Amino acid sequence: MQISIDTSAVENRLAAMHDKIEHFKRVDLGQELSEWQVEDLHRNRPFTMRWRTGKAQTVLRPHSLYEMLRSEGAALPKKQQMRLVRGIRSKLGHPLSRKFYKSLREHRHWSTRPILRAEMEAGLWNRMRTLFEEKITWA
Repeated sequence: MQISIDTSAVENRLAAMHDKIEHFKRVDLGQELSEWQVEDLHRNRPFTMRWRTGKAQTVLRPHSLYEMLRSEGAALPKKQQMRLVRGIRSKLGHPLSRKFYKSLREHRHWSTRPILRAEMEAGLWNRMRTLFEEKITWA
């Protein structure tokens, strides 16, 4: 007595499911994070990092440096900053580093409020759940 079973259909189905999961981890997850920032948070250029291992991370910035300096009134007006730089440069006799220029525009205000509101986080979880249900299926 000999029994033979053709398992190629099951193997193909499992391989297709594995490929769907890998694609979801490597591509779809990062794309959805970027789309979420553009659509829900109204960011023009979201910063989303993706790794080959299937990890995705997005960075939420509350505002641009320009907006933060403008909101606090910028410590020194631009003209006074330029006078200060010219005076220091003439005394030293050589150009100043980029680090020095950035120190003039430092923003030293930290808020204790969370950047992401609870309803925005809940919206992200809902988006991820629907994406998972849409992309990962056996059919």
